[in-house]
Amino acid sequence: MSRNDRQDEKNEKKEKSILWEATKIALEAGVCVGVGALIGAANFFYKFAMTPKAHDPRGDEDEVFRPFVEGREWMNTHPAREDWLIRSEDGLQLHANYIPAEKADHRYAICVHGYADTSESMGYFGKIYRDRYGMNVLLPDLRGHGGSEGDYVGYGWDDHFDLISWIDEILRRDPEAVMILHGISMGAAAVLLTTGEKLPSSVRAAIEDCGYSSAMEVCKNVYNGLGDMPVPAEVMLQLVRVITRIRAGYDLKLAEPIEAVKRSETPTLFIHGELDDFVPSSMMAKLYAAAACKKDQLWVPGASHVQAALFEPDTYWDKVEAFLEETDGQLLNA
Repeated sequence: MSRNDRQDEKNEKKEKSILWEATKIALEAGVCVGVGALIGAANFFYKFAMTPKAHDPRGDEDEVFRPFVEGREWMNTHPAREDWLIRSEDGLQLHANYIPAEKADHRYAICVHGYADTSESMGYFGKIYRDRYGMNVLLPDLRGHGGSEGDYVGYGWDDHFDLISWIDEILRRDPEAVMILHGISMGAAAVLLTTGEKLPSSVRAAIEDCGYSSAMEVCKNVYNGLGDMPVPAEVMLQLVRVITRIRAGYDLKLAEPIEAVKRSETPTLFIHGELDDFVPSSMMAKLYAAAACKKDQLWVPGASHVQAALFEPDTYWDKVEAFLEETDGQLLNA
């Protein structure tokens, strides 16, 4: 049997598995939609929600995002920028941009981007950590994004294992390193999932900005926002969960930061814009209530999704600074 034949057989088995699961879900839910149409709709939403997307530069025209645009330029043109490459546990080549501190230092900020973007979107945060606080900054491309291999969105699940690999890589290069994790949106979810694991003591704190409590719930929110759909959200999300298991190799249900924070021992600052309706602000309240770690929170009035640092930059960074100083007095001081 040729390699192409084996791949065709593998794809056929995947499609049969999807067909069987779709039929079972449709029967259990009593959905009066043809199974073929159901699979077609689920495949459409999988492609819509689970396929990595490039940054849309049209959003940069909004003046509120000017600091993010300047951050991208800072990262892309920085003369000290380096490319770091590692292999994920499942064999993907992962890429990160690394910008060392101006003076030799053992403090690192790992800044993690959100959905439909790349590490360059974290240039704004990286610039502040490096230029204001003198830290080394690592800006990873999540799998399937930027310079990292992969063809699906991890919603923080596979990504959090990759973040642990980046933590290990920093420690391999600098055994004296101490680190903070700072993520926005999907990157915040990845950070929270990471804190649910047993981490080395060198990881001192985490900042999550507009992260979601559950990938399934945020996908449901997106699906409902598409308007009147012929398939109920609960049925659609179960189908997409099946397709994700088959095509991406992980269970979307596992991407539940709210479960991770219950196990977390990493001091965490929770931040959310009060007007966020993409990742509903109610999710932060649930995350904060569930977190077992040392914690604090910041609500930013007037801010929508990923806009908290832009609407109230002084309030935002004063809170981050106070939290990190309270957590470990050496984090922000060389």
